[in-house]
Amino acid sequence: MSPVITVAFPVFAVIAAGLVAGRLKLASAEDSAALNRFVFRFGFPAALFGLMSGASGLTGLDARLALAYGVSALTIITAAYVVGRKIFALDPPTAGAHAFASVIGNAVFLGLPIAMGIAGWARPFVTLMLVEGILVIGVGAALMSPRDESAGVPILRRLSGFAVRPLKNPLVAAALAGFLFATLGLALPGPVRAFFDLIGRAAGPVALFSLGLFFATHQQPPVGATLGKSLSIAALKMLLLPALAFTLATLLNVGDAAYRGALALFTVTPTAVGAFVMASQYGRYVDETAAAIAVTTALSVLSISAVLIAFA
Repeated sequence: MSPVITVAFPVFAVIAAGLVAGRLKLASAEDSAALNRFVFRFGFPAALFGLMSGASGLTGLDARLALAYGVSALTIITAAYVVGRKIFALDPPTAGAHAFASVIGNAVFLGLPIAMGIAGWARPFVTLMLVEGILVIGVGAALMSPRDESAGVPILRRLSGFAVRPLKNPLVAAALAGFLFATLGLALPGPVRAFFDLIGRAAGPVALFSLGLFFATHQQPPVGATLGKSLSIAALKMLLLPALAFTLATLLNVGDAAYRGALALFTVTPTAVGAFVMASQYGRYVDETAAAIAVTTALSVLSISAVLIAFA
C-alpha cells in the first residue's frame, strides 16, 4: 500500500480531527494550550530520552548528517536575513524574525510523529532536532533580540547565554540526557523503559490533534496581505533548504537510506508554530509569521507526501 495512505493519511487525518473539534467548539484554545504543554514538557521529552538512551553513541554518519544540515541551515538563515533587509526593507530584528521563520521547521508537532512511525528514521531525525534546537534556535534568538538588549553585556556572558539558552528547551535537554545516558553505558530497567515508552507513544497523536486544534481556535492570519513574504519563506524553507541539505549530504557521503529519508522529511516540514511564539515574544513580524505558517502547512501536505513516496 502507498506510504501516503499508510503514513501520511493517518497523520493529516488526526490534524483534521483537531481542526473539526475546534470548529465544532468541542475543544477550545485553552485545551490546545494544555495539550501543547503535555507534549512539549512531558510527552516528547520522555520519547526522546527513551529513544536516545537505548541508542549507540554518536557515529561518523550522525556527525556528517548534522554537518550537512547545520551548514545548510546557517546558509539559508543568512540568505533569508539578507532578503529581509534588502528586498523587504525590514529592520535588523524583524529581518531576523523573517530569517528564523525561513528555517525553523515543525519537527516536534508534525515531523517527529511521522519519523517515529518509520523504521530507522527516528534516530537521525532526533539528531537533526538537536542541531536545530541548539544552532537554529540560538541564532534565531540572537538575530531577533533588540540590539540595545546586548549593549554593555560582556562578550563571554553573551556567548554563555547563547550556549545555555537551548538547554532550557525540554526536548533538547531530554535528548542530550538520553545520549549521555547511553554513552555512559547505562541501561534503563524494564519497567522504567516501559514508563517512558508509554508516555512517549501518547505524544505523537496528541501533538497532531493539538496542531489542528491550534489552527481552528486562533485568528486566521492575513495571508493575502503578506503573500510575498510568505512565499519567500516557503521557497527558502521548503525548496532551497532541502536542496542544499541534500547536496551537502551527498558530498559528505550520507548514503544510508533511513538517514536520507529523515533528512528529507526534516527539511520539508512547514514553518514551526514556535516561530510564531518567538515572534510574539519579541513583538515583531507576528502577522507575517502566522501567515507563513498557514501557507507552508498547506504546502506540507504535498511536500511530506512526496517525501514518503520517494523514501518510505
